Amino acid sequence: MRATAFAALVLAAALVAPAQAAPVLIDRIVAVVNDGIILQSELDRAIGISTSQLRERGIAMPPEAVLRAQVLDRLINTRVQTQKAQEAGIRIDDRELNEVLANIAQQNKMSLAQFAEAVRKDGLDFLAVREQIRDEVVIARVRQQEVDQRAVVTDQDVDLFLANPANLDDAEYRLSVILVAVPEGATPEQREQARQKALGLKARLDQGEDFAKIAAAESDGQQALQGGDLDWRRGTNLPSVFATVAPKLNVNQVSDVLDSAAGYHLIKLTAKRGGGEAQTVVETKSQHILLQANAIRDEEATLAQARELEKRLKAGESFEALAKEFSDDPGSKNAGGDLGFQPPGIFAPEFQIRLDQLQPGETSGPFTTQFGWHIARVNERRTRDTSAESRRAKARQAIGQRKSAEEYDTWLRRLRAEAYVELRGANGSVIEPESTEPAKAS
Repeated sequence: MRATAFAALVLAAALVAPAQAAPVLIDRIVAVVNDGIILQSELDRAIGISTSQLRERGIAMPPEAVLRAQVLDRLINTRVQTQKAQEAGIRIDDRELNEVLANIAQQNKMSLAQFAEAVRKDGLDFLAVREQIRDEVVIARVRQQEVDQRAVVTDQDVDLFLANPANLDDAEYRLSVILVAVPEGATPEQREQARQKALGLKARLDQGEDFAKIAAAESDGQQALQGGDLDWRRGTNLPSVFATVAPKLNVNQVSDVLDSAAGYHLIKLTAKRGGGEAQTVVETKSQHILLQANAIRDEEATLAQARELEKRLKAGESFEALAKEFSDDPGSKNAGGDLGFQPPGIFAPEFQIRLDQLQPGETSGPFTTQFGWHIARVNERRTRDTSAESRRAKARQAIGQRKSAEEYDTWLRRLRAEAYVELRGANGSVIEPESTEPAKAS
């Protein structure tokens, strides 16, 4: 159904009332995104979630109109990505979503029911949070399919990376970022206008204004409503544009304006830890069975088979034999699922978290990552000095993360630029026939 036709139905439903009563608006469209829509009720829920996050972080609330614009822009970016996922056939059904939510609850040492109650106690709509998490999982998968596979890391990349002493920095940095974005294919005039805005924001910061407050009100970054906070990242995992600047900053110091393809950045070093110590690494020897949905076996059937294999393992069958017979991981299948000794950070975060929760000799239940359903076993752990091989592995991961982040920024900006976006006023009138705002990048 076309968005315009759906709009007519929404407005008609809003006016259903006794003949003598005045019409009551139940909901309205605030934006049309390609063939989809965003309703006022969705925007209100998202504003509620963002307001709660800002208060929890102690960040001053931006003006209502600014907050609304920031949240709506984020919803539009989310919508264009979930639409792309639908085109690619990526779906997250309720059963799989419940597994993801159960994992999140477990990480917070709660049951799923306790997690839902905690969300409600924070004044949030659990069903809205649930759907937001569904969108995040869908976006992670479409990103992996559309973007991450382009981030190819060669041995030459690793050699060049390790040849630069700055890339051996093992310290961790907590940065906050303000981005003044420029559109894809921006003209010199547009870039200069963005640069002048960034310089103006830098001047306000130099005069003592709060970084988090300005980020929440002015930044075009995806972390704007978190005050620009990027959380903790190793120096080797920072975006290239930040990596050479962050080590030179003092805590609470703000950088000069930094230029990148995405626009102009200001970064603030809010904290720093580690670095300079002798490094050791705890390596884990593990094995796993990977099951992936395919044309013959859908997601539900894949999970059912994973649970059946779990029962067979508990009954005493050989993990190695089952991995050789059933695993869809070509890299470990013939070795009985053996992944060897690996340091932290080699595997996908969801997989690493599950390994870290297991003691040697323990086997997990089925869990999901972007690659499919896994059953994992930890066989042994050892501690040793960081070797040349592990340094290369960390370098490869850091380069891959940087390339992936840069590819994602470019992809999202292009996806947004190509999208048809129409904003609607309170009376249903079109505010902007089509928006070509740049997608917000970190």
